[in-house]
Amino acid sequence: MTLHVGGPVPHVRHIDADPAWLARQLAQAEWRSASTGGSNCAEVALLPRDITALRDSVNPDRTPLIMSDIGFGQFSEAVATNLFKRPLHLDADPVTAVGKNTLSTEWLTAQLGVSPWWFGGPESIGVASLPRAVTAFCSPVGQERRFLIFAHSEISDFFAGIRCGLFRRP
Repeated sequence: MTLHVGGPVPHVRHIDADPAWLARQLAQAEWRSASTGGSNCAEVALLPRDITALRDSVNPDRTPLIMSDIGFGQFSEAVATNLFKRPLHLDADPVTAVGKNTLSTEWLTAQLGVSPWWFGGPESIGVASLPRAVTAFCSPVGQERRFLIFAHSEISDFFAGIRCGLFRRP
């Protein structure tokens, strides 16, 4: 099932985790990356209580996106079926993993507001393809809206890792 922001919101199971407990889990988490060209990548941590966290290795101090394992499964299935395939016309003048941090807040805010958001399911994080080969992730529907911004080089390795099962729970 895919959802486009603005459509009906199905029942979404909220993650029931005390903020202090969640902060401890994130501080102790084992973060996994699929990066093949360095340390710039999206990272995943599989937490207790069937919770999955996603963060940016270039900006590990930023709040990660949190979803249920079901939501990460929905996201992973959407990746595997190419739901989030980037339109090629958005890849001109690409930014690097470090260069994404120099994009202006005004530009990012404008792009996040006009770009279509796609979700792999009701508990999945959302994905938007922005110009300059930038991909944005947002928190699942029903959560406080948070964003992570990635360069295409970071996302291509991450999506390849998802496709080969790198982030599955043991």
